[in-house]
Amino acid sequence: MKIVTPHRTPDFDGFASAYAFKKINPEFEIVVSGRFQQNLEEFLRLFEFKYFRDVEINENLKELVLVDTASLDRVGSKILEKVTDDTKIVAYDHHPKLKLIDEKIEVNSFEIGAITSYFVLKIKENGIDISPEEATLFLIAIYEDTGNFLYDTTSAEDLEAAKFLLENGARLDWVQEFISFELNSEQKELLHLLSENVETFNVYDYKIAIAKAEIEKFIGGLNVITYKLWEFEDLETLIVVVRMGKKVFLVGRTKNDDISIKKIMQYFGGNGHEKAGSATLQNVSLDEVIYKLKNVLPKFINFSKRAKDIMTSPVRTVFTHESIGKVYEMMNLTGHGGFPIIEGNKLVGIVTRKAVDKAMRHGFSDRPVKSIMTTSLVTVYEDDPVFKVKKLMLENDVGRIPVLNKNNILVGIITRSDLLNLDEKELKKGNESTLKFEDVKHLMVERIPSRILNLLRLIGSYGEDKKMPVYVVGGFVRDLLLGLENYDIDIVVEGNGLEFAKYASKQLGAKMVEHEKFLTASLFFKDGFRIDIATARTEYYEKPADLPQVDISTIKKDLYRRDFTINAMAIKLNTKEFGLLYDFFDSRKDLKEGLIRVLHKLSFVEDPTRIIRAVRFEQRFGFKIEEETLRILNETLNGGFLEKVSGQRIRQELEKILEEREPLNAIKRLAQLKILKHIFPKTYFTSVMEKKLENLFNNLRIIKELYKKINVFYSLLRILLEYYDIDTLKKVIKKYGIPKKFIDEIKATETRLPPLLNMIKYKIRFSDIYKVIGKPSAETTAHIMSYIDDEDSKEYFVEYLKRVFSTKLSISGNYLKEKMNVKNSVEIGKFMNELYCRKLDNPSINEEEELKKILEDET
Repeated sequence: MKIVTPHRTPDFDGFASAYAFKKINPEFEIVVSGRFQQNLEEFLRLFEFKYFRDVEINENLKELVLVDTASLDRVGSKILEKVTDDTKIVAYDHHPKLKLIDEKIEVNSFEIGAITSYFVLKIKENGIDISPEEATLFLIAIYEDTGNFLYDTTSAEDLEAAKFLLENGARLDWVQEFISFELNSEQKELLHLLSENVETFNVYDYKIAIAKAEIEKFIGGLNVITYKLWEFEDLETLIVVVRMGKKVFLVGRTKNDDISIKKIMQYFGGNGHEKAGSATLQNVSLDEVIYKLKNVLPKFINFSKRAKDIMTSPVRTVFTHESIGKVYEMMNLTGHGGFPIIEGNKLVGIVTRKAVDKAMRHGFSDRPVKSIMTTSLVTVYEDDPVFKVKKLMLENDVGRIPVLNKNNILVGIITRSDLLNLDEKELKKGNESTLKFEDVKHLMVERIPSRILNLLRLIGSYGEDKKMPVYVVGGFVRDLLLGLENYDIDIVVEGNGLEFAKYASKQLGAKMVEHEKFLTASLFFKDGFRIDIATARTEYYEKPADLPQVDISTIKKDLYRRDFTINAMAIKLNTKEFGLLYDFFDSRKDLKEGLIRVLHKLSFVEDPTRIIRAVRFEQRFGFKIEEETLRILNETLNGGFLEKVSGQRIRQELEKILEEREPLNAIKRLAQLKILKHIFPKTYFTSVMEKKLENLFNNLRIIKELYKKINVFYSLLRILLEYYDIDTLKKVIKKYGIPKKFIDEIKATETRLPPLLNMIKYKIRFSDIYKVIGKPSAETTAHIMSYIDDEDSKEYFVEYLKRVFSTKLSISGNYLKEKMNVKNSVEIGKFMNELYCRKLDNPSINEEEELKKILEDET
């Protein structure tokens, strides 16, 4: 028996290259070990391609051909069981040789964007006929693996193969259906026109949107335009109707399992699949098509069950005043994963098992359950269709939804288990929807320098080698989506992160530093570039404000432990899913709406420094702390949890704020939310203090030019801690690791400031100013300048500093000893200081003559 196979979970290039190989070598059978990737699955189902997963292998293999891989590690076990020492194994691949190739395999490796291109050119060379559907399959594979011919691996052969496929009937509209494109200017204009002409109406309980437009010329890519409008407007069901010249084009999309786009399009003479399709009509008006469309829509909606049909009733509830400990016991007795919370016969919240477990671990058993309940309720009415329940559950990532009657009285509850019992396959399908995943590969290509992008691709290929899912996570992902530059790369591996790091460091020639306690490692490149690699983990805290303990987990749990939703996204890097955004917590939605939201109720309790971080991110991006998150923040503050955090950790967060572009905004917000009061209890933020801080930050550039180096944190403290009593200052500097001399410096400056500011204002001689403050430290200078509001005084003080730094004496104390017979060291110091002061006022003096005058004045 002869078999051709791609790797497990093949994409378009893997399957298409196997299919093309069989066209050339019909004696081979195609065998696929794993699942097709989702867009490939839909394509094959749509065009009714034969499936090859269930081919029986009843005999040992005479010949095995691998396509789109050169590794037996990526072949299914059922195939490998039939491989013997006599089996001839040949591989056709286009990937760089990143690992040792098995000596038993005869490898054919090509510098080409898609391995499908190689076989398509063989089909052309041999004069083999292909259908338009087959040509479309091959063309999608080439487009996908060359990044729409933009990747630097794209070759002339890829373009030649694409030309041949178009000549043989490959349909670009179906390429557009399965590959994401950027719109050109004409397509963007059409998108804008459609967005201004969207009509939304209800068909029974189903919300349908119809967008219409009329233009004189044909514009391609209506499938893509429709998809972008559908996603951008967050529409459940959208049908676009556009007249271009004499033709009317329909394109439909839906997220609802109860609506058949395929049947709608078939009614108008088109086709498609259940959730997407298109049709083309001639010699009809736009209004006529829309009129017919509205009339036939009810025929193609399958009514699902209602919420009341699947809900659990009556509902077990708890009251707001009941203790967390009692609710914990009830959960253990009943096995329930959550309870609705009732107050005065009214539903006011819901509490989950996860929140109760966390609270118990932190010793909160005696607290009322209302302190940890979620008040942002997601509810449905008893007559709402089940598809709406599914949608809300997926969008809000909740495990249970209370059901209300028309009088808003709680009558039931629906859990994930209820939906699973209704139709397990249907729910699983929903979980794979675009609500959770999005292809952002095009953004990576556009926004990431080629060196970084290639590094990420290599890291993903190492994940393939080690059979580990690999992701880039956190701030890198957030800033990529925001269009901001951020090349701090944090990699998370589902598997043994340290083992992966060792492998990657060897392949990349980078130095590895291991942090075994936290299951992390850092790779350092010769040019200083660094990436951090961690094992996917879930963190738990022994008690509030502690550093986390670590245990191995999955990517979703790893993201769940993070501070805010906007930082809880991951992009998969493995070769065939490169650029797939994982968003489990509506993070992308919060990013678009500009919200800072915690992932769970006890987030601030577990790590109170997140309180400061929330403000930093809010001010950096111009976002807003979400209402429920703000309430939790205030509760945590009032509970005194920030005071339990070590000064070093708080200091680190404040220093990060000082690195921001506009640190004053964050400090003002810390004061507004009374966070600053919990950090420095005797600091009273007033308009006067705000003005001093404004001066401080405005003057930093000048001070850095003068001193080259300044401790901005100490400079900030000089203003925040002004006029503290000595005992409180001692406690503060001990907590925040500040040198003891800080107290002497701040107190000395406080004493000297009033006369000094007058001296500067009235431009008293530099020598007199010098006798008051000498050559001040950078932090003292910042403190003084924070009080100076007018530019004239500031210029005079800066000129004083420049004079102090530039004034040097050419003669030393030895001159007094040897030439003028002054032996007393105290006198020598006094005379030299006076000479320096006179030179400050007049840099052109003759030092020897001036020194004689000083001695004469003394005698």
